[in-house]
Amino acid sequence: MLARLQTDHELLDLYASGDEDAFTTLYKRHRRRLWGMARKMGWDLQQAEDILVEAMAAVAVQARRGRINGSFIGYALTAVHHRGLHVLERSNEKRARAAIPLTLTLVSGGPNPEEAASRLDTRTEVGAALDALPQDESSAVYLVDCQGMTYKEAAMALSCSEATVKRRLRSGRRTLATTLSHLRPGHRVEE
Repeated sequence: MLARLQTDHELLDLYASGDEDAFTTLYKRHRRRLWGMARKMGWDLQQAEDILVEAMAAVAVQARRGRINGSFIGYALTAVHHRGLHVLERSNEKRARAAIPLTLTLVSGGPNPEEAASRLDTRTEVGAALDALPQDESSAVYLVDCQGMTYKEAAMALSCSEATVKRRLRSGRRTLATTLSHLRPGHRVEE
């Protein structure tokens, strides 16, 4: 007589009650689909592994608390997808913020070396002020004001609502305006 395989729900119940092997069985049962999703989300194998490990750790926490009410595979695939988006968002922000070296050239009609150096100092100062903002505000300001994204595009990139993007922009812009007020045209430097 063949032994009956336990369903995903039964294994989740066992894991919630303390059976560590139940989660291992669940993972082994669905690992190909989970790995496939992680592989699609990551740039390379290492990033895909990181995505899968982080997602499965989050799934294990929720399973231990008994909070997975639907299908295990649906919940786990969603977790891998969300973790993948988060990792890609972080790596895209790092790449976008990478310093682009400026070269000074002496071409007629172009800025003289002193003006070019002044512009570089201003860019460095603005970049530092942007980096000093809280991460969520900095990302919103960068995507909308520096990259020219619409509120809707920024909301999709940050996985939040347009209202949240607007709120983060308002707060970030207010902080930047205060921090960089000395750069306004006509601002007098007190000596």
